[in-house]
Amino acid sequence: MIEVKDTTLKYSNGKGIFDLNFKVKKGEVFGYIGPNGAGKTTTIRMLLGFSRSNKGVATIKGLNCAKQTASIQKILGYVPGEIAFFEEMRGNAFLNFMTQMRGTKQAKGLKIRESLIERFELDTREKIERMSRGMKQKLAIVAAFMHDPEILILDEPTSGLDPLMQTRFVDLILEEKRRGKTILMSSHRFEEVERTCDRVGIIKEGRIIEENDIIALKSAETKSYLVKFGTPPNLEELRRYGFSFKQFTEKDFEIFSPGDRIGLLVKVLANEKVLVFNSNTQTLEEIFLKHYGKEAKKA
Repeated sequence: MIEVKDTTLKYSNGKGIFDLNFKVKKGEVFGYIGPNGAGKTTTIRMLLGFSRSNKGVATIKGLNCAKQTASIQKILGYVPGEIAFFEEMRGNAFLNFMTQMRGTKQAKGLKIRESLIERFELDTREKIERMSRGMKQKLAIVAAFMHDPEILILDEPTSGLDPLMQTRFVDLILEEKRRGKTILMSSHRFEEVERTCDRVGIIKEGRIIEENDIIALKSAETKSYLVKFGTPPNLEELRRYGFSFKQFTEKDFEIFSPGDRIGLLVKVLANEKVLVFNSNTQTLEEIFLKHYGKEAKKA
């Protein structure tokens, strides 16, 4: 549904995106993560037709992003990273305006629109200029989802939302995912990505340095386990099988294992008196930082 092929968009300052290749399949939620300045928003602006690539091609549902922008925007929902509204408008007037601009019938999306307004507790009677940052973000979300688009591109969609509204947004994404929507989502909130995305692309300095499904990405990393022994363990046996560890007391350890060697670790520990064995789960953020560390060392 979304495809970026050999695409480069270079700015005069040397920054941009370079030789990007990735696909987002129908019904998939793709997480696009990286620090500020990595190229996430540049990629999204290129997909929306706001910026033109120097080479390569990007398509959404087979439509060329540079040449068929108007057609794409009718089937697309978009939350920008930097929101700009007509400040003098009231919220409901803006939503009516967006409906007219898309050329969709207001009655078609009215039920969805009202449901979203209720879900995010948005007061659409308020003038936009008087709305808080969080309220403006809610308005952007309602505008992106209310016409029931089959494809969504979301750039930091929960920025400015309080924790309750962030949770409601995650629930909305999971509902849309079950309905078969195709979603590309840029986010700094790793918990949000872990809960909603099927695959993730990690971008650094305009280049994708890792692309994988989240389960495979996490399973490939080193796992750690907090272990309490009844008696001091045989440390030489752990070393012999290649397991590293941190020792806190003579009976309390953190043991590290590659994701594909957990079975062997269990066999080794079967010869010990283990009182407590807890997995110290890595977050996607920790994995992300490790990948960035590896790339920095290569450089």
